[in-house]
Amino acid sequence: MVTDEELLRRIAGRDERAFAQLYERHFVTARATARRVCPDLADDALQDAFFALWRDAPAFRPRSGGAAGWLHTIVRNRGLDLRRQAAVRERRCVAGETDAVSAWPGPEAVVAGREERARVRAAVDGLPAPQREVVLLAYVEELTQMEIAARLSVALGTVKGRSRLALRHLARELTA
Repeated sequence: MVTDEELLRRIAGRDERAFAQLYERHFVTARATARRVCPDLADDALQDAFFALWRDAPAFRPRSGGAAGWLHTIVRNRGLDLRRQAAVRERRCVAGETDAVSAWPGPEAVVAGREERARVRAAVDGLPAPQREVVLLAYVEELTQMEIAARLSVALGTVKGRSRLALRHLARELTA
C-alpha cells in the first residue's frame, strides 16, 4: 500500500490519481473534522481544504508530521476561518452595516484612520527585518505560514516563531 506521504509527494508533482487516492482514503475522517468545527459550513471547509492540499502539496515536509495530520489541520483551520467569517458577517448585519451609505466613514474617522495607519506602519518598520518580512508576506500578500516558509526557504516553525515575536512586539508598540 502506498503511504500518504508518497501520495503527497506525487500530488506535489500534480498527479491527479494520487490526489484521488488520498481523497478517497481521508474523505470520511476529514469531513467528520469539518463537521465538528463548523457544522453548517463543513462542505465548504472540506472543499477549501482539499484545494489547499492540492495547491500546497510541494510545501509538505514529512519530518514535520504525517500527511493525515497535516490534512486534518488544514480542514480544522479552514473550518475555523469560515466560522469566524460567518460570525463577522452576522455581527455586521445585526449592526446594520449592510447599508452601503452608512458604511462610508465621516471626516473624523478618515483622519483617525490615517493616524492609525501611520502608527502601524511605524511599528512594522521597527521590527527586525526577518520578522517584518514574515508580517508583510502574511498581511500584505495574504500568504499562509506554509506559503511563507516555502517562499523564504525556511522551516515552518521558524515562520511561526517570527510571526509570534513580531505580533508580540506590535501589540506592545500599538497599545503603548
